[in-house]
Amino acid sequence: MAKYQYKLVCDLKIIPKSFITVADKLEISLPCINCQRTHRTIIFEGVNKKGICTPSEKCTGFPGSLINREIIKESDGIKINFLIEFDYQPFVDLKYKVESKFENNWARVYFSIRCAECQKEKTISTQENLVRPFNHKCECGNILFREEESPFEYILIEIN
Repeated sequence: MAKYQYKLVCDLKIIPKSFITVADKLEISLPCINCQRTHRTIIFEGVNKKGICTPSEKCTGFPGSLINREIIKESDGIKINFLIEFDYQPFVDLKYKVESKFENNWARVYFSIRCAECQKEKTISTQENLVRPFNHKCECGNILFREEESPFEYILIEIN
């Protein structure tokens, strides 16, 4: 069995002064060696928290943790780097009988933003499979955030 790191980069094109924070929760699709299933939604409730493989009643838990989250404010937006460390070895999916791979790139990130018009704070999310362009709107009608393309980049690193 090998140890891997998975780096998720989320590059949000948000006006930096409107950005408040990133939520602790991260959802990402990864293969899980414990339940021998590919494309599992793994939920991390925060840094140094063990991942929860869903549906949780069918798995004893994901063999890894979110070990770092870095928020970088840039002139044209916010970049968030997530680093997950986990145990992995290739397997054949129990249901679909296909070899496990890291080809299904999907993630969901939650963040809070302040409306420039009404100053209301709102927690929104973005995920890989949105139809873009996509507008996140405030209740007052103001566009909080517009996505033209996926903000995600996925990087797999074998560390031993």
